[in-house]
Amino acid sequence: MYKSLLRISVFALTVFLASCSSDDNSVDESSNDSDIQKITVNAEDYQHAFKGGGVSIGLFLGHHYSMNEASQDLAIQYMAKDLNMKYFQDYIEIYPEDDPAYYDRRANYVKAAKVYSPDLEFSLVGQKFPADLMVDKTINGNVFKVLDTDDPNIYDRVAMWYFRLLQGFHVRGVTTEILNVVNEPDLDRPFRVQHYGLNGNTKEAVARIFDQAVPKFKALINDPAVNTTGMPMPLIMGPSSISTIGCVEYLQYIKNNYPNAWNQIDIVATHQYENGAIPELFEDIVAEAEGKPIYQSETHALRGDFIESGTKTRPHEAALSMANLISTAVNGGVSSWWYFENNYPNDFHPGGLMQVAWNAAAPIRYKHYFVFQQLTSMQPEFSRVLSTDAVYDFQSQTIAFRKENDNEVYITYSNYTAEDRTINLNLQTNSGSSLNISSYEMTVTDENNNGVIMDSENYSTPVQDIEITTGQYSVNTIKVTLSN
Repeated sequence: MYKSLLRISVFALTVFLASCSSDDNSVDESSNDSDIQKITVNAEDYQHAFKGGGVSIGLFLGHHYSMNEASQDLAIQYMAKDLNMKYFQDYIEIYPEDDPAYYDRRANYVKAAKVYSPDLEFSLVGQKFPADLMVDKTINGNVFKVLDTDDPNIYDRVAMWYFRLLQGFHVRGVTTEILNVVNEPDLDRPFRVQHYGLNGNTKEAVARIFDQAVPKFKALINDPAVNTTGMPMPLIMGPSSISTIGCVEYLQYIKNNYPNAWNQIDIVATHQYENGAIPELFEDIVAEAEGKPIYQSETHALRGDFIESGTKTRPHEAALSMANLISTAVNGGVSSWWYFENNYPNDFHPGGLMQVAWNAAAPIRYKHYFVFQQLTSMQPEFSRVLSTDAVYDFQSQTIAFRKENDNEVYITYSNYTAEDRTINLNLQTNSGSSLNISSYEMTVTDENNNGVIMDSENYSTPVQDIEITTGQYSVNTIKVTLSN
């Protein structure tokens, strides 16, 4: 952990020095800006597979249903048809019988999405415990709702809560594939520190949930006398920390103190609201995960990154932030990247992917939606990340995907500078031989364009290098077609 903190300090200092030098008129960087940046992609060095994206659906679902049916359908298409969206996630704190219509709306939204994406999977977050599992505790004069860990049967009751939560969707025709057991336990706010009980000993409290409540939940699923509707066992995900540092710390604590709890976790999850653009922390998470898949299970743009550009608008800034967060996480080992919310009512809000005002005539996609699409959905599903020799230097970032043995490679180059930058792309085999390129097509999101094809070329004679100019503050996805 201390090594990670040292790396973060060095990383932050580098960002600071880079920003200082860019503002110092005495430093002439024009020659660097005019140089061609050479990028080599190893098109046979397949890393982990990227499954696709995900999104939460919880906050403003009522706004979705306030639109007419045609607009509702268009909003669903934006989420489930036009994006390689593999997961919807919801956060619920009431039992199904408390508000059946509430469950109906959410189940119907998922089923509508499955019309366009039959393989879409559903994740439920279990941290919003219902009222009967909570007690009021006064701490430093403030009253908090706290999981009643003084009850010796509390983890049996939590297990039954999980079971009834999933059952509420199962009887409505929606299977839950993932149970996300806790959520942002490292959020340093009193309400969350106290949320899991044990007088704010959050690591211990979270470990006990995995160690005790999860096995009891699994026993309920496996008991045909209880599970009379035949619900399948979901995968268990966590700790879904707000910070990549927190993810490492919680994994280390659980593994060192509750090995049975570690055995319950099928998917390791982190968020990127804090320290989300530090590649070294993802290396630490990969090391701690011991081969288990890693998901980024909730984040939105303009959080946790180091991109502070001279863009003129917040939507443009959010688009660059999105590119930075996704590229860092997926290059770092993340297999699925989930956005915070499907829709917000605001003209612009980084928390959602599109605007749905109350009684809106139609949904409107935010600018960063198109970057999400470029990075998660242009390549075929289950494409694998490729290695490149590009350096993430706060001025640019590169990520590459290829479906194994397919003749198309998808390379996204994000230009975080105020200058046009020309790049030279060369694709190679493991042996270092250059591959022949027959064509390319470049899709761009920048200040004036949202996911627009801005450049393309078909070569009568295949080439081994292509040069492309990227505009200032732009996200550029280049589909390269190999001739062999």
